[in-house]
Amino acid sequence: MTGSSTITVGITGHRPNRMHVGADEIARQLNLVLATIRSGAGGGAKLVALSALAEGSDRLFAEAALALGYRLEVILPFASASYESTFENAARISQFRMLLRQAAKVTELPGKLEDSTEAYEAVGQVTVSESGILLAVWDGQAAAGRGGTPENIEHALKLGKPVVWIDAADVRLPRLIVSPTASDSRLTTLAMIAPRAKPCTRRRLAALAASVILHSDAVG
Repeated sequence: MTGSSTITVGITGHRPNRMHVGADEIARQLNLVLATIRSGAGGGAKLVALSALAEGSDRLFAEAALALGYRLEVILPFASASYESTFENAARISQFRMLLRQAAKVTELPGKLEDSTEAYEAVGQVTVSESGILLAVWDGQAAAGRGGTPENIEHALKLGKPVVWIDAADVRLPRLIVSPTASDSRLTTLAMIAPRAKPCTRRRLAALAASVILHSDAVG
């Protein structure tokens, strides 16, 4: 492992209305996962947290990552002023601005508010492609529309990215979802793959982080 090693952890997840176990439980699990990844990555690694800062999971992730010393990088679906118009109230806008100020890097994608579905789909795809590990706060149900959490998980699996699933509907250990092997080629949908996800113990999480770092060093 070299001193220049980088591990980028991205987030996809639900807004508050689908965080059925509550924000405190989601925050607790995000903190645990991020802390264990940090431990597994080793002291010489650069830790990056990638978030779109949507209401709910994205912001809980960003707060936990900052508290643990990760470098926060933000990718927005469109201009921040337009993004703010989608938030529920002034308090949510204030929280967004506070996190944005703490970001080391902010990228605004060329999406348009009037075509928000395409813009959200694009920001999800970029987040997945730039992540070494994807954290997913998911209730196990189908997406409400294009660009949702299940679609981002599926995109990650197609790219061979590991997904740490924090269940938004049940208090249990996070699960590790990985792409099916050739012998499991019959597993073609997320609904078929997710039930086979393995409990993500601290040892398994730390090992995952170490393997992502080694892969990063090898291709770098």
